[in-house]
Amino acid sequence: MFIRHRRLLDQITLLHGPQELLGRYFLVADTAARDQGVKLRLRVDFDALVALNARNRDSWPALAPVFDPEFSNLRFDSAFWLEAVDENDDTVATHAARFFDWEHTTLAAELRTMRVFYEDPAPRIAAGEAIEVEAPTASRIRGRVAYGGAVWVRPDFRGKGLAALLPRISRAYAYSRWDTAWTWGLVEHKTHAKGLVRANGPYEVEESVLLRMAFRGNLPLLLMWMGRDAMLSDVAEIVDQATVDNSRRIERPSTHWSVPIRQGMSNRS
Repeated sequence: MFIRHRRLLDQITLLHGPQELLGRYFLVADTAARDQGVKLRLRVDFDALVALNARNRDSWPALAPVFDPEFSNLRFDSAFWLEAVDENDDTVATHAARFFDWEHTTLAAELRTMRVFYEDPAPRIAAGEAIEVEAPTASRIRGRVAYGGAVWVRPDFRGKGLAALLPRISRAYAYSRWDTAWTWGLVEHKTHAKGLVRANGPYEVEESVLLRMAFRGNLPLLLMWMGRDAMLSDVAEIVDQATVDNSRRIERPSTHWSVPIRQGMSNRS
């Protein structure tokens, strides 16, 4: 359940991965958000996300059914969304994630059957909806994976780095929570052309996925994905840079600093 005044670091429990590195990263990321005048929170109320999307359709396309509880079984243990709020407690940015355990299937198969987007895809397929997948890597992505989407930044907060910050936090938290081997998403060509995918870290991008779905019509997309090692390398670079920047500010070497684990972060083995 969403507790209104809990800060991000109080909500995170580190279950998987290098805990010291991830703990330091979440502290750096939370501080970066606060430097931009926002606070971060994890939420599992997807009805609230749907309502937020409906109120902001002038700057945010229709939410995909993968994050709509009318169409998907969004359990609290397999889905979350990250919210950034301003000083008035108004939402200014979002990013959402879903966990899928595909031990016996692949991303390509789950897209083509539309099980990614719908708990019960049969009526949608009967109505003519379909997904075409040509991206070769979609047949290799399997096992424990996280899908990231529902990226939105309120227009007056754009250009502050939140569109790159929130997805990074989201995929690191998804890995720590679910031990994911892959993070993947779908991106429009125009978004990729603006460089927003590159700004989000070391993603690989590949042609092509075509959605023929009611929520957006015919929508050609690119597949973007990142393996666990690339994600952790990106996290390490950010932490290292933050350590360097901190050292310069205080004008003395600072190469051994750590997160106060008991204050805002818990660890489990």
